Amino acid sequence: MAAQVDSGVDESTVRAARLAATGLREQRLPDAPAVVDALLAVQGQELQPALWGLSRRVTPSARPGRAALNAALADGELLRTHLLRPTWHLVRPRDARWLLELSAPRVERLMASTERSWDLGDLGPGTDAVAAAVADGPRTRAQIKAELVARGVLDPDAPGLAFTQMLMHAELQRLVISGPPPVGKELQHQSYATFDDRVPAGYGPLGERFDAEAAVVELWRRYLPGRGFATLNDLRLWADVTVRDLAPALAALTDAGEVVQVAGTGDLDGLTLVATAATAARWAGGAPPADQGADPGADRAAEDGPVADLLQAYDELLMSYRETRHVVLDPALPPQDRAGAYVHSAAVDGVVAGRWRWPAGVGQRVDVQWLRDPAPAERAALDAAVADLDAYLD
Repeated sequence: MAAQVDSGVDESTVRAARLAATGLREQRLPDAPAVVDALLAVQGQELQPALWGLSRRVTPSARPGRAALNAALADGELLRTHLLRPTWHLVRPRDARWLLELSAPRVERLMASTERSWDLGDLGPGTDAVAAAVADGPRTRAQIKAELVARGVLDPDAPGLAFTQMLMHAELQRLVISGPPPVGKELQHQSYATFDDRVPAGYGPLGERFDAEAAVVELWRRYLPGRGFATLNDLRLWADVTVRDLAPALAALTDAGEVVQVAGTGDLDGLTLVATAATAARWAGGAPPADQGADPGADRAAEDGPVADLLQAYDELLMSYRETRHVVLDPALPPQDRAGAYVHSAAVDGVVAGRWRWPAGVGQRVDVQWLRDPAPAERAALDAAVADLDAYLD
């Protein structure tokens, strides 16, 4: 019988738990690599905004600036590659190999369907050529493309998708992964290096050998602590792993007492959420106890007014959930994908209230589109978040 918490959780409790679990409140972590380690993988195709998002989860007394975040990526403390759904993700070196081994077969099948529809033919020689291009050292995307054309494995008139698929196959086959940027271009991370030069041998927490069942158990163990409450379908859509694989692993963790089930109430009525035993003990059934482990000043008390967050477009507070993402959305507001909306989200107390645009150049200010009329205190809170971003960029 699955462990069940008697009291349920409503959307406000789940939202507060997620703000804490994803690190936007009660920040304790010492640096950005520790943040990625806690979240397992962080979606990052909008790279510079994604790095900014990591900085907001570092304890305030140690928050890094833009240069430090880019240096962590250049040095290989953080890596960027296609995995899970797949899309660009930031990941720690020790987790790259097992996550790719887990997710690559399904992604390769999806890619094969796309390649057939485009009649791209056999991309194997191009994929091998990508690996050969970085064998003597990191290369930029443009350099790799030029070499593939020179080798005759990429027609210069081929659709751009052909080259993109070759690169992705090389990533998924663990031949290449993100490399350092070119000298003098610290913000340009479209470079690739040999996978084994940047990723340690073995499968990180799984040991020397890959085991698919153990990998799914590890997926649950790493996903839940950094997400608070979630459903099985939330993880299924975040990782693109089937229910057939996820359900037995969840049952094993539940039987072991590591994970409990909690009934949703209010807008979550009818849903069964799962959480670690520690998360459920803290949040289910009432207000959380005071936490003495947070850095002083890491989170403002409610009486100090609202807290605003400039969330990157694919922030884990948004992308870690699909079935229950609505807890951070206001149903009275226009849909997020409406025409003309900026890509990034501005949230007030964990609820999306506007959209914003990343500054296009030096000295340019953040442009915000409010989706509703903000109260003066909310506007002031967002101004404070904008000031933090200005300081980060400087």
